[in-house]
Amino acid sequence: MVDRLQGGQEMEKVRICPHCGGAMDPIETPALSSWGGEIHYVCFNDDCSYYRKSWDVLDSQGVEKTGYRCRMDPRGVCGPLAVWSSDALKDLKCCDRATEKCAD
Repeated sequence: MVDRLQGGQEMEKVRICPHCGGAMDPIETPALSSWGGEIHYVCFNDDCSYYRKSWDVLDSQGVEKTGYRCRMDPRGVCGPLAVWSSDALKDLKCCDRATEKCAD
């Protein structure tokens, strides 16, 4: 997480992917999931090495047509988030409740 000044006024916490250095987008996890509707952050950079390599890693383990992206929970702990296409889960992007900044 990086604190970044916005116009000299306020601090915005930017979650940075540890694999590619790109900004991570907030998603709202499903309320009925084990994450209970928490805001998590996901690297949706299709050029991220973690994402690009994940397809071959899982395929070599017998898991076909599945990859993963880097996900960060509210405590800053990263882990994989399974995806089935490059567009998978992008519809979960949302406003970050803490900063009210919305993903594009």
